[in-house]
Amino acid sequence: MHPILASRSRLLPYLGAWLPVAGLLAGQLSLGSPVGWLRCLALAVPLCTVYAFVCLGAWYPCRALPLRRTSLARAAVAHLIGATVSAALWLGLARLLASLLSRLDPGLADVARGPERIGPLLATGTLLYLLSVALHYLLVAAEESQEAEQRALRAELASREAELEALRAQLDPHFLFNSLNSISSLITSDPAACREMCVQLGAFLRGTLALGHRPAHPLSDELAILHRYLSLEKTRFGHRLEVIEQIGAGCLELEVPPLILQPLVENALKHGIAGLLDGGTVELKAERVDEHLVLRVTNPFDPEGRRRRGAGVGLENVRRRLRTALGTDAELRVRTSSEPGHRFTVELRLPIAAPPSKPDDMEQLS
Repeated sequence: MHPILASRSRLLPYLGAWLPVAGLLAGQLSLGSPVGWLRCLALAVPLCTVYAFVCLGAWYPCRALPLRRTSLARAAVAHLIGATVSAALWLGLARLLASLLSRLDPGLADVARGPERIGPLLATGTLLYLLSVALHYLLVAAEESQEAEQRALRAELASREAELEALRAQLDPHFLFNSLNSISSLITSDPAACREMCVQLGAFLRGTLALGHRPAHPLSDELAILHRYLSLEKTRFGHRLEVIEQIGAGCLELEVPPLILQPLVENALKHGIAGLLDGGTVELKAERVDEHLVLRVTNPFDPEGRRRRGAGVGLENVRRRLRTALGTDAELRVRTSSEPGHRFTVELRLPIAAPPSKPDDMEQLS
């Protein structure tokens, strides 16, 4: 649809811009005529109002002949033809309106007639149409710029979604590889525990498949997935692994990206608990700080232990997922402390999503 006709906020200023044109036209018609300016204004206002809508037709040849893809000569010829036809309509319309208004004011009968009137009216109509062509080319350029921005935005969103899918696709094989290693280590030493781990692994994978492609879910759902994972790991670690959770009031309903905690806890087990002879305790805390949900995973570690292969891969994966999905609003921090004991802490700061707008709010916004 025509961009000016589609919006009242554009149509009213456009018609308002024709009022000074009507005043100038009334002055032109009153020159050399016994009819005064105010009486000529009665003809000029409706004439300019109708011609304003006639000039809106320039939008379509401007769209069909964009300057970037059309030769200047071809565009000039097409618009000159359009200007000539429109100016002829303008002249015929002026005579028709003058004839109709002459029934109320006989002096207006000759305002648009005579050779001395035809030339100026045709020139004025041609000039106004060409000015309309220039205006519509500006509108075409603005529309193309807006479409380009929308295409760039859609491409950016598609790129971010593809990157998120790639990062999530990396997560499953990474976890599955570690789990299969754990299962293989129990095949000969503890077949019953091995079978139990297989059952729990199947339950965990079914739970992750149920996530689909949701960008976020409540922290309570994330903890349910984490508990399935921990039951799997407790089969391997036994009494060497303890988990303490401290979940602040109102945190369970807040949304987090799916599978954001599992790689952090897996990192704590693989690079912390697994390297300690007596194992240790993994602490998981969740609290609301201002407009952020803060999640902390803390584990003991052996500072003199051998650095395991793949150290830091899980954390970097989480950092990239946060940066891609939430930008600079989310943050992952890592710190170590030596008292009491050597402890490693990973802290996530996630922005709290605004609640969905109520129907009344949406009506007010619209």
